[in-house]
Parts: sequence; structure tokens; C-alpha cells
Amino acid sequence: MMERLVTQEIGSFRKPAYLSSRFRSYKGEEFQEVARKATLETLELFDKSGLMNIGVGGEMYRWEMYEHPIARMDGVKIFGPVRSFDNKYYNKGSVYGEIERKEPFHLDEIHLFKQMKKRNIKLPVTGPYTLMDWSFNDHYKSREDLALAFGKIMNQEIRELKAAWGDEVLQVQIDEPAATTRPEEMDIVMDSINESVKGIEGIETHLHVCYSTDYGLLFNIAPSLNVSVYNLEFANRDPTSLTDHRNGYDDVKRFKETAETISKEISLGLGVTDIHRDFLEPPELIKERIEYALKFVEPERLRINPDCGLRTRSREVGYEKLKNMVMARDEVVKAL
Repeated sequence: MMERLVTQEIGSFRKPAYLSSRFRSYKGEEFQEVARKATLETLELFDKSGLMNIGVGGEMYRWEMYEHPIARMDGVKIFGPVRSFDNKYYNKGSVYGEIERKEPFHLDEIHLFKQMKKRNIKLPVTGPYTLMDWSFNDHYKSREDLALAFGKIMNQEIRELKAAWGDEVLQVQIDEPAATTRPEEMDIVMDSINESVKGIEGIETHLHVCYSTDYGLLFNIAPSLNVSVYNLEFANRDPTSLTDHRNGYDDVKRFKETAETISKEISLGLGVTDIHRDFLEPPELIKERIEYALKFVEPERLRINPDCGLRTRSREVGYEKLKNMVMARDEVVKAL
């Protein structure tokens, strides 16, 4: 029997001060030791909260999702910082030539988890469309050409990660925050994501899209996307009061309608905690959100997660949000 209402984190978690304050100063083996220490401490928090799917320990090996892979490619020059959200910045790059992957992006994380004999691993990677959209293009003929080039690079990365992981299924979460920002480019989103996982066996492909103004754009291409799990944001748009109708979760019904039109089985990762606020959603509120979603999606195909990565909150707040999420999930499962 499939596990019901698997709890998962989405990706990033706030780094301990000893890592974040000197992240760019640590080099070589010293960096590996400090990142490993921070990962183990974060995993302790995840385990203590009761998470069933532990991800990769909060992405302690990466400063942020864009620069980390871009810095490991040829053909891209990194310029200065630009603002993304929550007064967070990333260093934007310009593609000046044919892009090539010069070293792995996430192999150190996979090796650590393999040494620890951890299971239920979900590895977040930055999606090719977002890499394209967040870069200046001074070489390729079109945005589509650049997105597909990034897709080929991500295919190389995921293929190597899977080979390192071994026979067990590896969950790969493709993070695409830019996916629905240009409605006219949804075909590029679809083709570049499919390119990223083309021909790779033994993976479960997740897609994470946060803060979309229209998830319908995503649902429209779902029949042609090689994606099994859609991890989406809902709590940010939902009221915090207890109510009969969860207004922020209307798109769950649209997901159900989409799932019924395609032959492959797809699952929904349900965002139940808002990562932009310190407000700790009480278990009863999260329980209501899960129960509302269960009106449309079977418990075997519903996963429970925060809206997005928790790096914007303190480690203490992040832990409490995860703990309340797990408590709410457990109460729902008792009643199933």
C-alpha cells in the first residue's frame, strides 16, 4: 500500500550563522566540513519534526539556487547582484558562449547522504527555464535555444546524480519559480523540463512552482510534461482563520480536473504553511487545509509541504512550522 499524506520539505532552510556569515570565505575541505556539520544539524531538526521525506538537509552546500549551478558552467559570466524577493539577491550571469557543465552541482550532497545510508531523498535542482529566464542571453539565437541548452546540462547533472545514488529511486525536484511568468512561453517550459529528464530511468520527477498568478498555465501543459509530482504554493493566498471554504486552495480542484484527463498518475504537493511570515499556523488550521484538499485528491496522491523553501525564516520558526505541519498530518491520517 502506498504511504498516505507523505510530509516533505521543499528545499532550502536557514543556514546556521557559522556557515552563512563566512559562506564565501570557506574553501576546499574546510567548506566541506562546515557544510556537512550544518547539514547534519538540519537533518536532526527535520527528524525531530517528524518529516517523512527529508530532502537534502536544507541545501547547506549552496548559497542560492541560481548562482550555484551557473558558477559551475563554462560560457556564463557572473555579474553583480539583482533582487529576487524578500530583499534577497542573486548574482546574475550573462551567457556569452556555448554553455558547458565543467563540474557537478550537487554530487557532494548525494555522496553525504549515501554515506549516511539515508532514504527518501528528494534532491532539488534549479530548472532550465528559470536558469534561462534569470540570465542575460548574449549568445543563443532565442530564449528557447538557451532553455534547451540548459535542459541538456541539467540532464547531464541528473544522470550523474542518479548513477551515484544507485539502484534506489531518486526523487528529483526541478525548481521553476519563473515557469508561469510568461504565459506565451509555456511550450518552452515544457520542452526544457522534458529535456532535463529525458532518457533517465529510476527517478521520480517533481516540479516545484511557487507564487504563480495562474496555475492553470501549468495544468494546461501537464499532459505533456514528464513530471509525477507537482509541489505548489497555496497557504500564502489562504486566510488564517478557520473557515468552511479554503479560498487559497481553489486550484486543488483544477488539479483534480487535470489529473482526470491524462493517463499517467500524478500527485500534488500541497503547500500548507506560508514561508513569508513568522506566523505559526496552528495544527488545526493546517488540518483544515489538508482536509479540504482531500475532497478532491486521494490521500495516496497528496503530499504535505511548506509553500516553498524555509530559508527566509529563522531556524527556530522553520522547525516549528514543520512540526505543526506533521502534527496536523498525523491527526488527519488518524481519521482516514
